[in-house]
Amino acid sequence: MTDFRILFILLFTLLFSAANSLAAPNALLQRGADLLRQGAVEEALVVLHEAERQLPDRSQLADLLGEGYLRLGMQRLERGNELGAREAFANAKSYLHDDPRPWQGTAIAWMHAGQPAAAIGELQEALAIAVEQADLLILLGRAQYAAGDLVQAEEAWQQAAELGRAGEVTALLEKVRRERQAEATMHRNLAGRFTLAYAPGVSDTLASAVLDTLQDAYNELGADLGYYPEADIPVLLYAREDFSAVTRSPQWAGGLYDGKIRVPLGGVQRIDAPLKALLYHEYMHVLVRFLGKGRVSVWLNEGLAEIAGRRHFQPPRPNLPSDRQLDQAALEQSFVDLPVELVPLAYEQSHVRVQRLIDLCGWPPISELLQRLGTGEPWDKAVSSAYAPCGYDWPRLQVELGSDASR
Repeated sequence: MTDFRILFILLFTLLFSAANSLAAPNALLQRGADLLRQGAVEEALVVLHEAERQLPDRSQLADLLGEGYLRLGMQRLERGNELGAREAFANAKSYLHDDPRPWQGTAIAWMHAGQPAAAIGELQEALAIAVEQADLLILLGRAQYAAGDLVQAEEAWQQAAELGRAGEVTALLEKVRRERQAEATMHRNLAGRFTLAYAPGVSDTLASAVLDTLQDAYNELGADLGYYPEADIPVLLYAREDFSAVTRSPQWAGGLYDGKIRVPLGGVQRIDAPLKALLYHEYMHVLVRFLGKGRVSVWLNEGLAEIAGRRHFQPPRPNLPSDRQLDQAALEQSFVDLPVELVPLAYEQSHVRVQRLIDLCGWPPISELLQRLGTGEPWDKAVSSAYAPCGYDWPRLQVELGSDASR
């Protein structure tokens, strides 16, 4: 073989190897992009990181990797994994330096975890990247509202309105303005995880007793469900007329939890059994929201709250025919939407159901059920998994709860 032919073969081999070395990472890049389009996010990230290791210019992968981590963060949020979501969004930040979405996603994760102050910081970073973006301003207002900064919340929502989103924020602005008026003269106090604001008609002694009672609920109900929120929990004690004006609640409502515990206490001088029951009831709603991420059936939510409250006060039984029962659809909707005469029956039926669940297997399956629902697990699967150690699947448990318990 001549020197020329040897040189030609060597040159061809080098060129072929170079072409293959470029083709391999490019094929990985295409495969990763296809997997992202198909929704296989975690598999896509593995493939894209392999391409990243092989490509000489990694910048061309930044957008795909950033998008992958954004989607991973949102998937984890939907499953109730706030910590995992924040980790995914942190990775997205390292690839998408000029995109506000990783900071927005992190803020949403902090909000889900009940940490609005942390969310505010992330949203301010996002707004530094995308100035005057209405979506970010609306979310910022929600975080500031949850943190108790009503002035800043109003300002953020007003800016969003001026950017063309008035239709979405008008109700929010009206609500925050009503609350600012009602809370303008309130006193402030705090204890443990609770931050308290109370109207001038509520004595300092009563306000302190409310905090003590809520701290007892924090310890007692936390032990039942094995969960103690690390978030600060706002509590507002109103005069009755202010409570009605702010919450627009029906007259029969003794309190409300909408991210803040709200209780009308005008004229009350001391903690009695009904008030203690009300505070335990509302605090149970706090636990259900944190554990269940807003995915818990109304009857289960209200039934648990009734269990908590009735430890301290038993309300009168509904004055209705003993065979009167609400159907499942009625127990799935907000009790505010029911005819007023049926509201006591809705609470009573919910209480009976949940008490039966506790009598069968105690509190641990309840806690697991709430957490499974919080991850987005379907009801049948969540309840069957939670109650499997007691020998129940959902069909068998339905028999125990009664023929109307379809969900």
